[in-house]
Amino acid sequence: MSSKVFSPLPINDQTCGWTQALPSRQPNATLQGEQAADFVIVGAGYTGLSAARKFAQLNPNAKVIIIDAQRAGEGASARNSGYLVDSTLNDGHMSDTGLQQYREKYALNKAGVDCVSQLVNDHKIDCDWDATGKFHATAVPAHESKLQRFSELLKELELTHRVISGTELNHRLGTSYYTQALWTAGGVMLQPAKLARAYIELLPDNVALYENSPVLTWRKQGMDFLVSTPMGQVKAPQLLMAVNGFMASAGLKRKRAFPLTLTASMTRSLNDAEYASIGSPKAWGLLSAQAMGATVRLTEDRRIMVRNTAEVWPSMNMSTRHLEQRKRIHLRGLKRRFPQLSDDVFDSCWSGVTCISGNNGQVFDQLESKVLIAGCYNGGGIGLATLFGEQMAYLASGQMTDAIAMIQARPKPNTLPPQPLLSLGVRLRLIRDGIIARKEN
Repeated sequence: MSSKVFSPLPINDQTCGWTQALPSRQPNATLQGEQAADFVIVGAGYTGLSAARKFAQLNPNAKVIIIDAQRAGEGASARNSGYLVDSTLNDGHMSDTGLQQYREKYALNKAGVDCVSQLVNDHKIDCDWDATGKFHATAVPAHESKLQRFSELLKELELTHRVISGTELNHRLGTSYYTQALWTAGGVMLQPAKLARAYIELLPDNVALYENSPVLTWRKQGMDFLVSTPMGQVKAPQLLMAVNGFMASAGLKRKRAFPLTLTASMTRSLNDAEYASIGSPKAWGLLSAQAMGATVRLTEDRRIMVRNTAEVWPSMNMSTRHLEQRKRIHLRGLKRRFPQLSDDVFDSCWSGVTCISGNNGQVFDQLESKVLIAGCYNGGGIGLATLFGEQMAYLASGQMTDAIAMIQARPKPNTLPPQPLLSLGVRLRLIRDGIIARKEN
C-alpha cells in the first residue's frame, strides 16, 4: 500500500469563544522518535478521545497512542454551538416509511445523548449542562407551516414538545424577532470546549496523547500501519481515522462526505443593564426552522452566540481578515434580534469544520486496508461522535454491541458527484438556501 499524504492540514484560529473562556492548559508533548502501540488514533476530538478512552478500558494491557495536528479537543469539538440533540427538525413526512426512518434516526441520536449524559453523570463533568430542551423558530409567518408539520411528526412519535408564539415567546427569548417557535424536550445545551477538556482528563494511564503533531503520511506496512509526523512515527496493528471533515485530506478517497466551514461570533457577558434590556430571560438555544437560518444561543453567563454562515472554503480554515468580515454578518443578525445592544458587544469570532452527507448518513466503516474510519455527523457531533468513538473501540476489540448493530443498520452516505461539480453544486445550494433564509439570519 503506497503512502497516503495528509493535506491540507487543519490550521485552527485561536479565537474560539468557548476555548477562550477556559483557563489555559499545558499542552501535551509532540510525537518524537519511533513509537509502537496496539492502537493508534489520528484526531483528538470527541470521536478520537472517546475511542482512546474506551479501548484502553477494554484492553488495560494495551498501549494506545492518539495524535492531533494541533491542540486536542480544540478543533471542531470545541467550535460547535453546544447542542446535544435527540430530535431534529424534519419536514414532517407522515408516510409509514418516513416515520420509521425518523424513528431510527431519533433512536441513534438519543443513544448519543444518553452516552454523553452517562459520562457527565458518572464523572461529575462540569460542562454547563442545561437539559431544558431547545427551540426551533422562524421570523417569517410563511415558514410557520414547517414548524406545524414538525409538530405533527413529534405528536405521532409521542415526543414532548410545544408550539409557542406571541407574548410568551417574546418573553422567553427576550426578543420580538420571532413569530413562532417549537420547543422540544430532550435537547441539552452545554459548553463544548469544557466537555472536550474533560474527555482529555478522563484518558486512562495506558493512553499517550501527542499534540501539535500533524500526520504527514500514513501507510500499511505488512500487518501494521506506519503513521508519520514531522518528528516521529507510530507503528500499530490497528488505526482509527477520527478526523471528520478532514477525511479527504487524510487520503481516504471518500465520495460520500463533504466538509463545510462554519463561523460563529460570541458576545462578552452582558452587563446588568444590557441583560435587563432583553428581559433577563433564562438561558436558551435556538435553531432556525429554515436551512441556513441563524443558530442563536443565550448562555447562563449572559453571552449571546450567533452562527449564520456556512461556506465551501478550499483551505477550510479562515484568516483573521475573513473572520472579521463574518463577524459583521453576525452582528447584523444580532442587531435584528437585539437592536439595543452596542456594535462592539462581540468579543470573539471563530471558524470550524463540519462534515455532511447528501442523505444524513454517517461514516462508521472498516475499509479493505483494515483502517477504521468514523465521522460525518451532519450537525449532531457531540452525541454521535462520542457514541461512535466508543463503539469503534468495541469494534477494534473484536466485540459486537447493540449500538454497533444500530449504527450499521443506518443508511450509508450516498455517493456524491466528483469535483469540481460537487463544490459547485454545494455552493449553489447554499446560495439558494441563504436567499430563502435571508430573513431568518
